[in-house]
Amino acid sequence: MDLRHLRYVVATARNGSFSAAALELEVQQPIVSRRIRELEEELGTALFDRSTAGAKLTPVGEDFAAMAARILDDFQRLADRTRAAVEGRRGSVSLGFYKSLSSGGFRTVLRRFRENHPDICLNLLEAPFVELMADLHSGKLDVAVILGDPDRCPVLNTMAIGTEQLMVALPEDHPLAENPVVYWSDLKGEKFLISHQDPGSDIRNILIAKLAAPSDGPEIANLHLSRESILSLVGAGEGISLQCECASGLTGLGAVFRPVHDGNGATRIGYIACWHPENGNPALQTFLEALKSGT
Repeated sequence: MDLRHLRYVVATARNGSFSAAALELEVQQPIVSRRIRELEEELGTALFDRSTAGAKLTPVGEDFAAMAARILDDFQRLADRTRAAVEGRRGSVSLGFYKSLSSGGFRTVLRRFRENHPDICLNLLEAPFVELMADLHSGKLDVAVILGDPDRCPVLNTMAIGTEQLMVALPEDHPLAENPVVYWSDLKGEKFLISHQDPGSDIRNILIAKLAAPSDGPEIANLHLSRESILSLVGAGEGISLQCECASGLTGLGAVFRPVHDGNGATRIGYIACWHPENGNPALQTFLEALKSGT
């Protein structure tokens, strides 16, 4: 007995004759008759009462045909699920990112992906850069989204997925808060509060590159605090902070946000997706396409 025998039984039961079943299945009528006879001999019982009017299920045949139909439906669902997984329409993706990216445009992309691909499960992990890289190499993560340029992770596949403006967070009563934009030269002599958590180290490097001089450097306080706690300190007048644009949606902390410009315009920071070149997860490719298109 195999699936072919079950299909012949179900088709014959549905059509009421071997010849009509053969037409549906696009085979010769003797093949249907012979296969069903083989099945009946294997089972030791008749499944159909045969007559010149056609073929009618016996009581045993009715039970057999009903179960055979369920088996065929289950097999079809199994085949469809497997095909969907192979084509990247079903499965799961383990995604790592900095906690600071859990808001703004990135969150919007994740929401749209879930809406457009309900059969792909996103498993999310917030972690610092070092942990994300280790998890990519170990296979715990499929992909990580981090701050930087595509050449930051030379042993991984990378893809640029967008940029954000760099913002300066200021106390509400700070003199620069009245300006629509703030220039790097305006920030000399300020005390910067930077989180020890990622992407704090990346922003610190940008800060040093923009403001450090041979005999003078910016005052930087590296704090083991969350972004929200640092913004609360900014609101209390303890200093100012550089933040990704997505942080500007945080309110009620006493801080205001202004874009930072130089002579060429806004200072922007890029984001990349990185994944191991040997990762063969089909759902990962679907997710990467969504990241690339922003949907």
